[in-house]
Amino acid sequence: MLYAPYIISENRTFLVLVIMKIINVIVLVEPDFVPTELSLVQDVFRIANRLSQTFTFSIQHCTSSTNEMVEGLGGLLVKAKSVTSVSTEVPDHFIVLGGPGLQNKHNFEKPRAWIRHFERKGCRVVLLSDAALEWKRHNPDDRDVTTHWEDQQWMRDTHQVGRTTLPLYSHNNRLTSAAGMMATADVILNTIVAPLSVVLAQGVSHVLLMPAIRAHDVDQPRSENDITLLQQAGLGRVIQLMEENLETPLSISLLAEMSGCSQRQLERRFQNVVSCGPNSFYRSLRLKRGKALLEHTAMSITEIAISLGFSSNSSFSRPYAREYGITPSRARALMERN
Repeated sequence: MLYAPYIISENRTFLVLVIMKIINVIVLVEPDFVPTELSLVQDVFRIANRLSQTFTFSIQHCTSSTNEMVEGLGGLLVKAKSVTSVSTEVPDHFIVLGGPGLQNKHNFEKPRAWIRHFERKGCRVVLLSDAALEWKRHNPDDRDVTTHWEDQQWMRDTHQVGRTTLPLYSHNNRLTSAAGMMATADVILNTIVAPLSVVLAQGVSHVLLMPAIRAHDVDQPRSENDITLLQQAGLGRVIQLMEENLETPLSISLLAEMSGCSQRQLERRFQNVVSCGPNSFYRSLRLKRGKALLEHTAMSITEIAISLGFSSNSSFSRPYAREYGITPSRARALMERN
């Protein structure tokens, strides 16, 4: 409850009792969190508090790690209290930021326990990007989990997900899973702010210069094929064919024929739009998928190479090292060490 002065004449000032409803939010910040998601969560609530005369959002940053200062990607540091210290509280919302630090079974055990803890208390939970991905790993039969589109692609490759639609976020009782990144603002505005006040949510979106608050069923971009410039250049169909045939790559002449142009025309279009030829672009798509499989599955490097149409380990490793500056074996060893 807050008191605010209002001047109603030249000589008289009255104190008017203004009752503000406090919405309690805990944000779980784990090592290697995504700074974009943290910034958007904070800014949505900060702007909402500035605009609202009815609600105020009280934000606490907590962590399950032992360090008070939590370092995110890019070196951003956030001071957070131990989540244990707020375990007896019942916040209205519990938000878990994404980040590669969550991407193994051991690192996710504590956050997972706290998600269950607050969910059982009746709290609404929002899982962003990697947090949603790890939740999906632990609950493979839950089809109503939304993750970032890059994760959806490798999950389809490894038969962990069958859904073909890629919404920005989805609900399952009190749990909301979301793609995260820039869609963080949409999910916070739609699921936390708008149920309290649609006008307030719209006001916050205007301050953030958002053209609109996107609904949950708006599709995420699915691949390189969603870039408007590529579509306008008439490359949509050929990139779709590439993505559908990563395991058994098609020849460039066949791709040209199937997309209704000559091979020379196809090569010129790629050079004009992406400054490389169709062969190089195709190889980059295969290597990008290989990187996702390397990071998110237990497949051996040989199995990954064969699954993407490379004839041997070396034929996969050499272009991978040129593309990413590290060999697949070295990348896998670093991930296992971490």
